[in-house]
Amino acid sequence: MTKNFKEAVKHRRSYYNITNSSPISDNEIKEIIDFAVTNVPSAFNSQSTRVVLLLGENHKKFWVITKEALRVIVPAEAFEKTLAKINTSFDCGYGTILFY
Repeated sequence: MTKNFKEAVKHRRSYYNITNSSPISDNEIKEIIDFAVTNVPSAFNSQSTRVVLLLGENHKKFWVITKEALRVIVPAEAFEKTLAKINTSFDCGYGTILFY
């Protein structure tokens, strides 16, 4: 293992203060995702993972659709808590990455 990888793992942290800005360009985000998906191990080296990157208006539209879909299936008494979690975590982010 390279020292850079070990250092990256050692200093990795979860960030819960999600904002709608990014310190890197959209192109760099795409390059990182492409690199990770291409190089992550997969069963029988099938590389079957598919990724959708949503930025800008597509990110916002996705969370509008998600909230409306959840409104139908989440019990009314629990929906406000679900909505609050989406609004303060996922929806307020810079983008969304969907893995398939």
